[in-house]
Amino acid sequence: TVLVCSKDEVLSFGRVFLPIIYSLIFVLGLAGNLLLLVVLLRYVPRRRVIELYLLNLAISNLLFVVTMPFWAISVAWHWVFGSFLCKVVSVLYTINFYCGIFFITCMSLDKYLEIVHAQPLHRRKTRFRNLILIAIVWTTALAISVPEMVFVEVHKTQDGVWHCYADFGGHATVWKLYLRFQQNLLGFLLPLLAMIFFYSRIGCVLVRLRLPGQGRALRMATTLVVAFFLSWFPYNLTLFLHSLLDLHVFGNCQLSHYLDYTLQVTESLAFFHCCFTPILYAFSSRRFRQHLKAFLAVVLRWHQDPGAARALPSSCSESSRVTAQEDMVSMHDFGERPADDPLNKGPVGNG
Repeated sequence: TVLVCSKDEVLSFGRVFLPIIYSLIFVLGLAGNLLLLVVLLRYVPRRRVIELYLLNLAISNLLFVVTMPFWAISVAWHWVFGSFLCKVVSVLYTINFYCGIFFITCMSLDKYLEIVHAQPLHRRKTRFRNLILIAIVWTTALAISVPEMVFVEVHKTQDGVWHCYADFGGHATVWKLYLRFQQNLLGFLLPLLAMIFFYSRIGCVLVRLRLPGQGRALRMATTLVVAFFLSWFPYNLTLFLHSLLDLHVFGNCQLSHYLDYTLQVTESLAFFHCCFTPILYAFSSRRFRQHLKAFLAVVLRWHQDPGAARALPSSCSESSRVTAQEDMVSMHDFGERPADDPLNKGPVGNG
């Protein structure tokens, strides 16, 4: 038996709440990830593996938040962008939704290999393997978006309003259950378990070695895992309860309404992850903080005197050398270990 409930109140709430939240996510996500992208591309002379992951994370988050204005307008009014953009925006949303989560997991893997297994930071073979992993992440996310490529279309209602959504025909319930299970597994449970394993092993190594700054490193690792859990657990729990509702394990119209409201709120909370996570990961690196200071100093100098910005390359190079020397002294930031290359072979430090 299919549970049929009136959702007018839920839709009215969404028309007000979601456009505001989507617009806020767009503004904050665009600003934060653009800042990260500019610093990584312009001010980091020799990008390490962790910074390659950060670069791809920033790109995927930017592509994700770019879809937010489309959804905000669609929810507040209706879909006005045509069939082609309906499919493109839906595919971009899904690809970068998963890429953001996968690259966060990859960064925890990189730290695990660097600290627990003492993987060399700059060895060519190591870099090549990680480039392959980056390609696999994008390819996997592309494969996950195939249902959007196939089923998403614009549909016109009886009152002449256009909407963009996936029409699964008579198999709608089966597809919804599959996509929710996929999100619960690939978008939350497996990445969370991987992060817990990697960071707990990192913590064990840091405690055993009793290195300077281990307390801060352990707190940072805990913060990263807790931030991921708090952002994504409520949303995934709500999706799971929705699946149980569709399977008629429990439910009535009142509970269905509560879950619909909860889904809108928890989804919004999860989406904010793409706004603050890149900055959180970037600030776990002293090397990045040093480059960010150089960037902000140049921006301030340019604002005061546009001609002063020409001095950027030398000041940026100097800050890189200072950061490299500091990072050779201790593992102060998130389990940093001395790099394999001597100081005069290039900047080293945490990634």
